[in-house]
Amino acid sequence: MSTTRDVITTERLVLRSAQPDDIHELFRVVFSDAQVMSQAFRNDHVMASKEDAIDFFDDHFDFGGTGKALGVLCLKETGEVIGFSGLLRCDVFGEDDDYEIGFVLGRDYWGKGYATEIGKAQVMYGLGEAGCSRLLGVVRADNIASKKALSKSGMAYHSTRETSDRGEREIFVVERKKKQQ
Repeated sequence: MSTTRDVITTERLVLRSAQPDDIHELFRVVFSDAQVMSQAFRNDHVMASKEDAIDFFDDHFDFGGTGKALGVLCLKETGEVIGFSGLLRCDVFGEDDDYEIGFVLGRDYWGKGYATEIGKAQVMYGLGEAGCSRLLGVVRADNIASKKALSKSGMAYHSTRETSDRGEREIFVVERKKKQQ
């Protein structure tokens, strides 16, 4: 039996490392929903098959609990899988050490404050324990709820960029405060 590592814990949520069996619930809650996936990827990109979702899962999820890849987002009280979240290396500005925070929630979990809650926790974790100097939020211009969650998480709008894999996106940024000398 695989064990998981809790990477981030909030009042209502746990972001934990992935285990192979998580793909089934993630596919049901997130990957198979075209509306959810269009917010995270290009409008025309959905996980057309479970095999596509498995490939993405294998390539981008954190199975070791490093905190610098995607993890499984669960309700703390029940352990119910509600989506995925985490830090991912992001080269939208051409920098090697930038990380993107992200949250992709199943539709049943929209509008409950979960994105803001995990967003704030990711900013604290990323700029603190993970040692990132800058974090980015990469979001569709029409995704008002995610833009509000990023702003409430301490990020500010920086610019709009065309990305190679997700189309045009608004970029939000937060940087670690430099220590006064």
